[in-house]
Amino acid sequence: MIRIVPMKAEHIPDAVNLWKEQFVRYCYSNSFPDFTAGGLSVINAYLKEQTEKKNAIIIKRDSDIIGYMAWMYFDFHKERTAFLPTAAHAASPHDDIRIYEEMYYHAAQKWVDDKRFNHLWMTYSDNHPLREKLYDIGFGSYVIDACQSTGALNLSVTCDYEISSSGIKDVDELLAFANLSNDYYAASPVFLKRNEYSAAEITEFLKEGYILTARDKGRIIGVMSFSMDPGYHFEHLTAADSSSIKFIGAFIHSDYRGRGIGTALLEKVFTICREKHKSYLHVSFETANPDAVHFWPKYFKPAIHSVRRTINKDI
Repeated sequence: MIRIVPMKAEHIPDAVNLWKEQFVRYCYSNSFPDFTAGGLSVINAYLKEQTEKKNAIIIKRDSDIIGYMAWMYFDFHKERTAFLPTAAHAASPHDDIRIYEEMYYHAAQKWVDDKRFNHLWMTYSDNHPLREKLYDIGFGSYVIDACQSTGALNLSVTCDYEISSSGIKDVDELLAFANLSNDYYAASPVFLKRNEYSAAEITEFLKEGYILTARDKGRIIGVMSFSMDPGYHFEHLTAADSSSIKFIGAFIHSDYRGRGIGTALLEKVFTICREKHKSYLHVSFETANPDAVHFWPKYFKPAIHSVRRTINKDI
């Protein structure tokens, strides 16, 4: 007999074991850190929090837990949203799609009852049956998280432009270029809206992160920014030996695309990561970005797909 009940504290260890089995099945590879080595406490804490908020369910077959969901609520671009991060769900490999169907239909009713019509879900890129099922019921991809071992690629790039690290003296130039990237994304309705950058934010990021620039005759024509210490994160599954392309991210001036500048910047990022003993580099990019979807998968393995479904408001 299958039944769905609220998750309780005593269910969390079995739920974590289900998640660990699923991670090994779909995400464990040479291109991705072993999140299970030190990140399970992060998942335990997340499940405990959502259980206390009554935002978690388990599905049982007789006395065995065969699946769980633990969602969080927030506003995504001004829409009331229910969100399933990567660590927030798992199902037994036996009949897992049917298990997911039952859990989603149960949870979705709770979300809609709370006027949460925007449903977000992070799932493994290699879990093709689940991705296909989500597509069939109306979910579409909007962000991909990808990763690569910093020792796996030894790029040899010839670039006609100067590649260097930025410092505090470059903040004003970086701010102007970051705003240029924002203008590019704002010019199209397909991209997610980005917040404006500030000189203070750039200054703060440079205290612990790196912003590399490509310059033509002294003028910035490309940037790539990354952090050395993202830590264990229950959404992106970064670990202690991870680095992450973030903040401004990567942007090449439209007049200079197709000249190998992005690859030259990435080569420098990999070199610095190896020098700092970071074994993995993560990146997130929008699937609606044509430059990103052609560039990043050449060097990174897609690991997590974030998908979205909007429920009709007149139900």
